[in-house]
Amino acid sequence: MMTVKQKWEQRQERILLSLDKLTYATRKQLQAINELGGDRNAHRILHRMEREKTIQSVRMEQKVYYLSNKGKERIGSNQGDLKRNHIEHTLMRNDLYIRLGMPSGWQKERPVTWGDDSKMVPDAMFNKGGVFHFVEIDNKQSMRNNIEKIKMYKELSEMIFKQYKHYPTLIWYTLSEVRRNKLKETCKKHGVKCKVY
Repeated sequence: MMTVKQKWEQRQERILLSLDKLTYATRKQLQAINELGGDRNAHRILHRMEREKTIQSVRMEQKVYYLSNKGKERIGSNQGDLKRNHIEHTLMRNDLYIRLGMPSGWQKERPVTWGDDSKMVPDAMFNKGGVFHFVEIDNKQSMRNNIEKIKMYKELSEMIFKQYKHYPTLIWYTLSEVRRNKLKETCKKHGVKCKVY
């Protein structure tokens, strides 16, 4: 039977591993992913981890947590220096990850190459039921940039169909209803299978 200390250490490691995977996360995101119970309990756990210096936080509209050097060392993380200007983008990606049911095999910002010299870096990707899914977070980029990405995904979709006999799904997450409709229309126009949240 595990001691209270062993249970604490196991829970702490789960939280550290999820922060390694997510980069940044809010308390609510860590609660959902690690089943930390109610708000008070989650706050107590994260506060203790901050006191023990395994995690750090930055205050935005809410507290945003990330691994400290001590936390990285404890779990053997090779996470590099973090870019604070990516926090909002990362939190949106985390929200989508949770909303999609935390798909196994979720990989963030992994380069995809095809053909002779075509390459892109989706915000995340995963394979579900043998079907590739690519994730794009529409946070602060121009619509022109999004349209160029959709054209690239059309090319990638054709390559995936030739090799794997299915068309991948492109998943967009945006905060604007106008952009949501524009992304849907553009994907439809270019024949790219998509979902927009």
